[in-house]
Amino acid sequence: MTMCSLCGKEDLCFKCPYCNGLFCSEHRLPESHGCAELHRVKQDARRKIGDSLSTDNNQTRTIPRKRREPARRRKRFSRTEIRDLTIATMLVALVGLALLGRPNGIFGAINLILAYFIPTGQAWIILGIVTIFVSTFMVHELAHKFVAQRYGMWSEFRMLQTGYFLSAMAILFSIPIFGTGVVYTSGGRTIEEDGKSNLAGPLSNFIMALVMLSTALLLSVSWGVVPGGVMLLLTYGIEVNAFIGLFNMIPFQPFDGATVRAWSDRVWLLMLIGLISMLIVAYFVMPLIP
Repeated sequence: MTMCSLCGKEDLCFKCPYCNGLFCSEHRLPESHGCAELHRVKQDARRKIGDSLSTDNNQTRTIPRKRREPARRRKRFSRTEIRDLTIATMLVALVGLALLGRPNGIFGAINLILAYFIPTGQAWIILGIVTIFVSTFMVHELAHKFVAQRYGMWSEFRMLQTGYFLSAMAILFSIPIFGTGVVYTSGGRTIEEDGKSNLAGPLSNFIMALVMLSTALLLSVSWGVVPGGVMLLLTYGIEVNAFIGLFNMIPFQPFDGATVRAWSDRVWLLMLIGLISMLIVAYFVMPLIP
């Protein structure tokens, strides 16, 4: 018995000849699982119909076929995926607020906003913190998806059943738990393709942290002194991206680092060093920037 790539049901699964994913009997047809190569399915169907109509009175007329164009790697989203991404985004935003209000969770965050940030005219800082936290999560997950689709794999984000419970714990008790959902991928042809699609998430976090560091340095040179609120957001952005990237580079399944290291120890080590350097920057370098 194998697990369906779409719904997770254990069944005698069928392999899709177009996206190479494994699906249960309910989702085995390309249309049922939202196949990423659905345009190829339609092309093959039209060609078969054309071939059948080309036979007249036992005399087969050869119809020239167009040269097959390379499959366009589209960044497509199914309705189920959009629903799960929307739910995950809202939960992650609440987790970000809860961490701000620790140790009292979301209630502490609300009290902090009402008692300090709104009266001092700094509510925009809260919006910035939540935006950075959500962006860190979303960019990480979508980087996995887009790189996997670039290699012709089936890749979609799904909420985990435990994600709701973990999110509730994080929101109520300010616990930094990250397990809302995951990007399911199937159809990888080589360990290198799997490694690169898993590397995409932590790499996106490193790039975002690097952009924020560069922004802080540029503003320091241009303005002389970076405003406290802006520096707070940039420092927070570097810290959270470095932390989430490092967390995912743990070299054991089901973390990204396990697949990356199976592909290349060197790439895994370089990524690890880069993310650690960003964490050091957040704690020791950012406070020194005027």
